[in-house]
Amino acid sequence: MAELIQRESGELFIEYNVFTVLDPDVMDDFSADFKETGLLTVVEGGAAVLCGTHTGTIEATAESWDGAPPLDTAPWQDVAEATLRWPGQRMEVWGAGYTYDEELPLAIPGPGTYRLRVSGRHRDDGENRHREGTPTEHYLLQLWTAPPAPTIMHKATSALGTRWRSSPPTSN
Repeated sequence: MAELIQRESGELFIEYNVFTVLDPDVMDDFSADFKETGLLTVVEGGAAVLCGTHTGTIEATAESWDGAPPLDTAPWQDVAEATLRWPGQRMEVWGAGYTYDEELPLAIPGPGTYRLRVSGRHRDDGENRHREGTPTEHYLLQLWTAPPAPTIMHKATSALGTRWRSSPPTSN
């Protein structure tokens, strides 16, 4: 059974509906395409998560594991998992830019191939977060060393994710 290595939780301030996983020494920005999962996209050395909140605060928990953690989709609207090829020495979850000093570290042994599972809830409340009683959007990121494997959508129930997965392709 897999063991939890590290867990960090906190609030992230986000803009433009996205927060990222990156090594700021290697990459600072990249183009994200959420059409496959409506939740998660990965590129060499980075990942991005799509949120319902355009600008504001979300809650995030980042976990590092020594193997695949147990899968529990019950408390989440959407759960996606993808391979992440990592060239850097460190990995961090970042909100909007580098000025908010609120990154969440993920413990990694260094460059290699990882699986990243992202679970999200309260994604469909969008910008209505100012109403009393509206729940805060929350994400769980789980990371472990693993060989490459296809992207998996374990659960897909949010309207936000459905919109992105069914959006027409963009032309270049």
